[in-house]
Amino acid sequence: MSKGLKKRYELLRKKYKLPAFAELDSEFEISKVEADGFILQAIREKMAERTSHVRGVVEEALQPEANLANMYESRVFGEEEKKRLFELYKKLMVADRRALELFILSDEQQDASFIKSFYEEWKKLKPQLAKFVRQLRESWEKDTEEGEAAGYMG
Repeated sequence: MSKGLKKRYELLRKKYKLPAFAELDSEFEISKVEADGFILQAIREKMAERTSHVRGVVEEALQPEANLANMYESRVFGEEEKKRLFELYKKLMVADRRALELFILSDEQQDASFIKSFYEEWKKLKPQLAKFVRQLRESWEKDTEEGEAAGYMG
């Protein structure tokens, strides 16, 4: 990370009342941003990139493709859990589409607004998403019934 990035971000942080650099860096690795001119745009893109992967995993649990991992993991969640998971998915989709809209508009003020609002939203979503991922991991750690895994093979 260049010291110039942190210094330039600090000016924008004060101008738009953004979160501290260290906070955003901890969550979204913004110190890896290589932006000579459009720092907030690059940070927004980094945030969208980070959440895109998580959104994809949630989507696969809700609507599994015909592959072993997705089908195995999707069975972990009951109907009520899937409803809650869909609400998380919707929030991630709103952020994703907002980031896409801003990609098109390319407006510093709106990028700053997105960074502030999504950072706050992310802090609320993160524990719920961590619980979801933990459930996926734990499904693999449990013993499977004889024939259960083979049932997905054919």
